[in-house]
Amino acid sequence: MENCSSKISIHQGMGTTQNERFLPALQPDYFLLDEREEIDYVVLAQKMSTYLKHFNESDSVNEQSDWSPFFAWESTAILAQIYKWNIQDYEKKYENDRKSIALINDNEEQRKIIKRVFEKIQYDFTKLTDKVETLDHTISIKEFLLSSKEAIETQVNAILLKITNENSIITLLQSYQFNKNIQNLFGLLLYWKNSTEKAFVQQLENYPSHTPHYALFLAFLKLLGIAKNDMNDFTKRHLDFYYKDILQLLPQKAQPDFVHLLIEPAVNKNAFLLPKNTVFSAGKNSLGKNKFYASTSDQAINSIKIKSFLSHHIVQNKWKKTDLFALNATNTPFSAFPSSENTETALLLASPLFYMKGGTRTITLKFDPQILNPNSFDFWITGEKKWLEITDENKELTQDKYIKLTIPASEKAIVPFSKEIHAGEIIATSHPILKIIPKNNTEKIDCKTLEIGITVIGLKNLIVATDTGVVDINKPFKPFGDFPKNGNGFIIGCNEFFLKKGANAKFSIESNATSSYTFAGTLNSAVTNNVNSLVQSNVNTLAQSRISNVQNLSLNTNYSTTIDNLASQVFIGSIYRYTRLIDSSLLLEMKNGKFVESDTATFNSVYANSQWVKEYAEDVIPDKESISGYIRIQLKDPKYVNEKFLQDYIEAAKTQSPVLPQVPVIQSFDMSYSVAEKYTFSDSDNNLNVLEYYHLLPFGYEKLNPKYSLSLIPHLPKKGEIYIGFENAQPGNGLSILFQMAEGTANPRKEPAKISWEYLSGNQWTTIDPHDIGDETLGLLQSGIINLTVPDFDNTQTVILPKNLFWLRILVDELDRICHFVGIHEQALKAVLFDFENNGSGFLEFTSKETVSKLYQPNSFIKKVKQPYHSFGGKKPEEDTQLYQRSSERLKHKQRAITSWDYERLILQEFPEVYRVKCLNHYRYDSGSVSNVSAGYVTLIPIAKSLSSSTVWEWKPLLSLSTLQHIKNTIMRLCSPHVRLSIKPHVLEKIQISCKVKYREISFADTRLYADLLKETINRYISPWAFNDLEIDFAKKIELSSLIQLIDNQPFVDYIIDFKVNQLILDDEENTVIKEMADVKEIVPQTDYTLFIPNDTHEIEELKNNC
Repeated sequence: MENCSSKISIHQGMGTTQNERFLPALQPDYFLLDEREEIDYVVLAQKMSTYLKHFNESDSVNEQSDWSPFFAWESTAILAQIYKWNIQDYEKKYENDRKSIALINDNEEQRKIIKRVFEKIQYDFTKLTDKVETLDHTISIKEFLLSSKEAIETQVNAILLKITNENSIITLLQSYQFNKNIQNLFGLLLYWKNSTEKAFVQQLENYPSHTPHYALFLAFLKLLGIAKNDMNDFTKRHLDFYYKDILQLLPQKAQPDFVHLLIEPAVNKNAFLLPKNTVFSAGKNSLGKNKFYASTSDQAINSIKIKSFLSHHIVQNKWKKTDLFALNATNTPFSAFPSSENTETALLLASPLFYMKGGTRTITLKFDPQILNPNSFDFWITGEKKWLEITDENKELTQDKYIKLTIPASEKAIVPFSKEIHAGEIIATSHPILKIIPKNNTEKIDCKTLEIGITVIGLKNLIVATDTGVVDINKPFKPFGDFPKNGNGFIIGCNEFFLKKGANAKFSIESNATSSYTFAGTLNSAVTNNVNSLVQSNVNTLAQSRISNVQNLSLNTNYSTTIDNLASQVFIGSIYRYTRLIDSSLLLEMKNGKFVESDTATFNSVYANSQWVKEYAEDVIPDKESISGYIRIQLKDPKYVNEKFLQDYIEAAKTQSPVLPQVPVIQSFDMSYSVAEKYTFSDSDNNLNVLEYYHLLPFGYEKLNPKYSLSLIPHLPKKGEIYIGFENAQPGNGLSILFQMAEGTANPRKEPAKISWEYLSGNQWTTIDPHDIGDETLGLLQSGIINLTVPDFDNTQTVILPKNLFWLRILVDELDRICHFVGIHEQALKAVLFDFENNGSGFLEFTSKETVSKLYQPNSFIKKVKQPYHSFGGKKPEEDTQLYQRSSERLKHKQRAITSWDYERLILQEFPEVYRVKCLNHYRYDSGSVSNVSAGYVTLIPIAKSLSSSTVWEWKPLLSLSTLQHIKNTIMRLCSPHVRLSIKPHVLEKIQISCKVKYREISFADTRLYADLLKETINRYISPWAFNDLEIDFAKKIELSSLIQLIDNQPFVDYIIDFKVNQLILDDEENTVIKEMADVKEIVPQTDYTLFIPNDTHEIEELKNNC
């Protein structure tokens, strides 16, 4: 259909304001039987005196005599005459004559008509000033009236002269300067005559020089005023009779205000009960009467105190934490979730596997089935002096999808965690820790298995001792002494290696043998194949078989690894050459304080590490108390039986060209080892090396016992969490906490936040049932007291937060949907204004903070009473005019919300802070959709009454979330249960103007300021309510021509070009622009509830030339 529009006329209204509610007919002064004042009677007496003949003492009358001398020349009468002088009549006469002369072609006739107006003004003004001359000199206004006479006469004469000398009257009347002079004249006359009002009142009240007859006349007027007031009270008496007597509707009584009080118990006093109606003194009210407050309920008082106030939240995928304790109760509002420091949430792995003191150390990780990019994480490990960061160049993702972390040999040792060294966390573990910090804390990562591989190459942080003592392995040494024999040997001690169950080791020994052979062996826990073939290999063959991929080294020690297999694993840059150092060397394992010999053991056989070390210790020479953690390489060969080497040496020395037997010398010695474990988070993990799992939390940590899967990120379900820690709390104690909120700071364009309360016991959070907690804050939207009973808890072993405190946690799903905090306080109670002395001392004014400071009757259990904040909630008695308004509306809506008229009046009556409200019936406006033809839906759009911000740019007439909730709760009790009600703020739009302006050339003017003036002028036009007390209206269509004219009419603007307008639609929940309508041809609000708000981003460019 043509002309079909989705707009519905009933939705396009402006709603109702507080001012529009009151019917003029309900005002007692709407109809007055006598509307005259004293000044009107004085002027009337002057006029009537001219019609009354005056008789002298002989009862004769003079036709030229009347009573005017008695009334016209009295000072009071003169001032009244001046004040009642009607300047508006002259203005109307001038405007009418100005229009009428356009029909007259005779210029002289036009001149006479206009001149006659100002001549009349001149004549009347002269008459009045002549009377002013007769005023008593004690009347102070006389001096002002006479001193102004010359200026006014000069102005009138100048206008008359201009009219007389001007050739064309029409041209003169179109002159800007002439019209300005006329307006100045009328302004001067109006100010001159209005200045007598105060003087006239003084004449009536305290002027002592009235003539007797005039004083009697004024006294009569005063008495007449009493009768007049009584007569004019007829309308009010009629209204009172109807509403109060017939309908029995009485004014609402005063509503008492409330205060929040804090009770500090006396020292060393047990918990006690402060009964309901305990009276507190509050000084005196404005009438001088004593003022008292009484507690509203029984309140348990104890020694519980707030010890900690913390919060953490997530912003742009970064977790932030804040200690709010220093901000608490400083009378300055603060956000519970400010822009604070980032906090780490991490996975901590603690294990002896990470104990690595030297060499080139490699850690491989695989979180199956996840394939993780190491660049998405930060890795830290417990170094010798501090936390050691594994830099980007030392981490990579291998082809096998393992995360490979390398710690170069130049770095110092990786040691067990120490709270003194590794600041930031306090973890109850004795093992080194690998800390894995996700850079994106919101991504959930779970794994089913965890593979950890450790490889250490070139380890020299170990101890080697021969039979003669400890040797320096960095220098050549004789492992079997100067005269070796069977039984001689050396001990290798490496706590780092022996801590790791099932680790594979390889010793690199470079001897001084003629062939420069190198020995390599392996330690394993199973029988290995015969290795005799290995020792016969030559240098070239083995050098060619080098393999560079270290990760292929077998790390599984549950089955044998042959020397052949190990020998093929040659590290990059190293050439290992194998030969027998000694034909037969015995490998011994320490058990129960001694080395045990195996019948089949040879140097190249397998070492069974059956008893691994379980404590971290320095590498020292073993003693009789040592149990394990050492091996001994001992000489056992027929060539060295008894003293055979010495005998051979002596015999060789006797020859003429002796070839002495060589003493074995080790030129260099180091160790490499590897170990690998696969953790499945099941009971089978108990047979592997110890691995402890921790989640690093914002204020502590959590030890994990994963079953079948492991999460890399702590479970932090809400966007923000607030923690409050209490000391001295015992199960069963009553806990009352005052939450003082900065009401109105929550984002009113969003739904209220979902709040849940939990308490901590051990390391587990337990939800508090809503029925077990008394919440007066409406979900942290207003100030109020939280009451609960402390449940059973035990936090002596707590690690996720500081221990030995009772912790409450508040979970918030949206950060900006709760108000800012002012303070939280323990031992709080609410008290109400109480007429304790029965002297009618009801609510008159709010009570300032720190007024209530003591009980009416002292209590030895109470040390101090404190009132930290102003009282709230009080309401003065209803005035008669308010009764008339409320009763008039009540007769129509009958306290039921049915029509739009009902909804709007009921809200405005109950909520004075609402300035305007608009009811949209059959209108659906929620998070799902917007529809103006939805039966059963009712949408209410309220607008705030007063400014809520000091700056125009910040202010939007939005009501607080708590007020919106109160409105909804109130209306839901009054409307049909089938109504689906929605309370929403208005939609905000901005207008952005872009143009180029040529300013007029004004000497010494700073044209840079003109742009700011234009912006303010534009904003005043679009949003006048933001700059003064004008009514706040919903937006209407604006023609571009009106904006162009507005700018062009500014006195400093010459012309404008390139004028464009953009219409900006703001997000329903935020202040960001979600839609921009560029270069619109007319400004049309996009909804029925749009409000144009000021915009400081107008683009106004100055034109420097005429081009």
